[in-house]
Amino acid sequence: MADTGLLLAYPLLLIAAFFALFAILWAIGYPLMFLWAALFSGRNLDKRVVELTEREASSLAEFGRDPLSSIRGEYRSSAAESGLVYASVVFGPSHWHLLIASLGNLVGGRIDILHKVVATARAEAQQRLREQALADGWDEVLNVRMDTAEMTPASRKKGVRAVEVFAYGTGVRHD
Repeated sequence: MADTGLLLAYPLLLIAAFFALFAILWAIGYPLMFLWAALFSGRNLDKRVVELTEREASSLAEFGRDPLSSIRGEYRSSAAESGLVYASVVFGPSHWHLLIASLGNLVGGRIDILHKVVATARAEAQQRLREQALADGWDEVLNVRMDTAEMTPASRKKGVRAVEVFAYGTGVRHD
């Protein structure tokens, strides 16, 4: 009879051990994840910017100049063909960037880290537009426009979690 009571206690002890192990891992893991984000979140964004700059230099070397234009200045009138060229990117800050932004929002002022994220997203959309123009065989892209839309999860009424940047223009192939 005593053995039956002990057999019933084993599953409860197993569940208690699981929760204790989870609590220990959470107590150790969460601060480590926080430190990891604090140390490497900015580096990851900087690494993306460096990669983007290298891709941009490669595209500019391929075209010989920047093919994107908003028609401010000289343009040629000998277009053989034209068409729509577009590219988009969804870009979001890391949880660390959001934490820094919310702390900065408490004291007010400019939140530089979010400006850096949006600027990186816009540069990425422009680079994707260059790459799309090259893939489609356009000589240049005129009248380039960019739209930025804030994306917020439906479960939250406020607070931007990501931005979508949509870049588009008229691709032109010259004679």
